[in-house]
Amino acid sequence: MTSIIIVLCIALCAFSVMRYLAARTRLAEKKIDEAIARKLRASPILTEMQEIREMNAVMRNLLIDMVENEASASQLDIRADDKERAYKLRHQRRREIFGEAVFLLQHTEGAQAQNSQKTAS
Repeated sequence: MTSIIIVLCIALCAFSVMRYLAARTRLAEKKIDEAIARKLRASPILTEMQEIREMNAVMRNLLIDMVENEASASQLDIRADDKERAYKLRHQRRREIFGEAVFLLQHTEGAQAQNSQKTAS
């Protein structure tokens, strides 16, 4: 009977030690993850990724505007006078959207050129 109690105590101690070591491991992993996150927040790569996401969102919105502009004119069922006016408005809106897209592309090319000059020096 004594040997059973000793074996149970050893098993209980081993289980407790394993849980303690597992908790320490999780704590160390959490601290490592926090340190990596701190380093990434200051990373220029992360800021560049956020800028790219913003540019993608802007370009996506421009594309949506273009699709809505084309779809709005095709849905109109109106007279010839109004149809011509609607065509002119659609054409004008298309030019505005393309102008915005060109401006955005020129702006991003300038920013990329500045970034490449900074990294080269």
